[in-house]
This record gives sequence, C-alpha cells and structure tokens, in this order.
Amino acid sequence: MAHFEASSMPKGMEKYTVDHITSQNLVPVTSLKLLVQGYILNCQCEGKSPVTITTYEEHLRRFLSYCRQHDFPDEPQKIDIYHIRSFLWYVANEPVRWGGTSSSSRRPAGQSTVNHYYRVLNTFLGWLTREGLIVDNPLVHLKTPKIEQKVIQAFSPKEIQKLLSDCSQRSALGCRNRVIIMMLFDSGMRVSELAHLRLSDIDINTGAILIKHGKGGKQRVVRIGSTTQKALWRYLTLYRRGSTDKLFLSRTGESLKVDAIKLMIRRLGKTCGVDNVHAHRLRHTFAISFLRAGGDIFTLKYLMGHSSLIMVENYLKSLSAEDAARAHQRFSPLDNMALKK
Repeated sequence: MAHFEASSMPKGMEKYTVDHITSQNLVPVTSLKLLVQGYILNCQCEGKSPVTITTYEEHLRRFLSYCRQHDFPDEPQKIDIYHIRSFLWYVANEPVRWGGTSSSSRRPAGQSTVNHYYRVLNTFLGWLTREGLIVDNPLVHLKTPKIEQKVIQAFSPKEIQKLLSDCSQRSALGCRNRVIIMMLFDSGMRVSELAHLRLSDIDINTGAILIKHGKGGKQRVVRIGSTTQKALWRYLTLYRRGSTDKLFLSRTGESLKVDAIKLMIRRLGKTCGVDNVHAHRLRHTFAISFLRAGGDIFTLKYLMGHSSLIMVENYLKSLSAEDAARAHQRFSPLDNMALKK
C-alpha cells in the first residue's frame, strides 16, 4: 500500500489516501493474452531458438483466438479439461481451420500436428503452474495424443535426379533452387535452418556449415560434399545479388523465407511429376541414405540436431522396411517355386 504525505498532495486532496492505482485501460493480470506474452518473454530469456518461439507464438495465438470465438473464460484458472479437449478436437477434425488462410489449414491435420499443439499447451500451462498463476495443469488429466508410427519414405535416386534436372543452371532462380535442393539433401539440415544461413556461416572450400539457429537453440556443424560445393559456388559467383548477408535471396534481393522455400519445393515436385514432395522429406532421405551408406546412429543424431536417438531409431525401422521389401523380391516363395519349374 502506497501512502503520501498530505503536504505533497495537490490542494484539496489532502483527505484522500492513495492505496492503489487503477485504470480501465490496463489488461487484468489474469488475462490469458497477457500471460501468453509473459510466457513468450520467458522463453526468450531462457534462450530458446527463434524458430521455437515463433512456433509457440503461432500455436498459442490460435488457442487464444479459439477461446474468444467460443466465449471460453479469459482467466487461466477457469480453463479446464473441457476447453482443452474442445480445442484439440477442432485441430484434429475441422477440415478448414483458422479461416483457411494457409495451405496447411485447408487439409486434415495429422496426429503429429495435434500432438504438437498438445505439447505447446502443456508447456504453457506447466509454466503457469510453476509461476503460481494456476493451481493445477488441466492437461495432467488428458492422455497425450498418440503419434501414428509411419514408415518414413525417402526419395529414390531417380526422383532426386528429376527434382534437380528441372532446375535450370542457366537462370538465377533455377540455379538457386537447385542449390537449395542439393543442400537440404546433402546435409540433412531443417528448412528453417537453411533459411537462417548467412554467408559467414559457410566455408565454401571445406563445405563446413555452422548451424547457429538449430532446434532448441543448439548450434552444430554440418557439411556438404564437393558436388554441392560447386553448385553453391556457381550460385554465389554468377547469380546471387543483394545487400543482405543471408545466403538465399528472393527475386527482389530480399532474404528468402521458410514458407517461400517450402512452396518452391512443392511446386517443383508438381512440375517434374514427383509425388509427395516436401522439404522435410529431403531431410528424411539424407538420414536413410546416410545409414544405408554405413553411417552410425550417433553421428547421424548429431548431424541432424536431434536431442535423443528416438527419431534415429525411426529411420532405422524405415531402412529395415525398405531392405525387407527388396529382399522379398529375391526370396519370394512363389517366385522361387516358379523359377524351379
């Protein structure tokens, strides 16, 4: 409580004691919107990567929007399991989400997407609990959404060649796009990591690349081979024009954004007639190719920036599935019976 001496008050107000400050314009301390802002600030102070913070902001912004549209309570202590379950059901089942403003919002959400929203909400509500702003995290009463275990499908060498051959080396955009495909496939880096690369992060002579903005804020060094080095040199020497030091630039010389890279790769797949083309599949193909060539799982874990071996084990399972299918071509019981006749 703040008190002021009567002599220091304006004339005529000596009889009042100021014990608190109020304003109709202030957001209540219990407002979900204000607390989300505080949580994002906390993430920045903890040094989380820009990519992680952007993802958290987007997911929580959509949660707040859903709460407003459905007249859910604005006080965090009143958000219960019903509200969370309703939101996750919307993410999982609504065919056109968030007003249909992006390509991802106009197709069904996968189990991994629902699981990711769950984890973001869980970290936010867990933070509120630790800060003493809510008594109990309602998500402790909800089972974690399961992620469907799918066999990871890599590109075949023929499909990679199709993607590369459709990028003309005699044009600025074609040369740039070709290098992007080659670097994602040859290094296994994430598309967000590629978009953040600066000229100073690359040693063109050795092929070493410093990833400064990896997942979880972790840095690591990856590498590209001599073929990709030559293609990168050609792009930098003949075609790259712009004042920014970001590696990949748009037509206007501005830094190329993540969404623009993803869109370019999807369009390239349609143009050259390769199905299911997306940026992350190039990363999967790197991992499968690395293991098939005899690489060890611990090195792969480092190169890909994984915090555990769980994802690497999934690549091993997919590799085993591919090898089993190839082995069956040689050892099919009925085919072998036919050969003996």
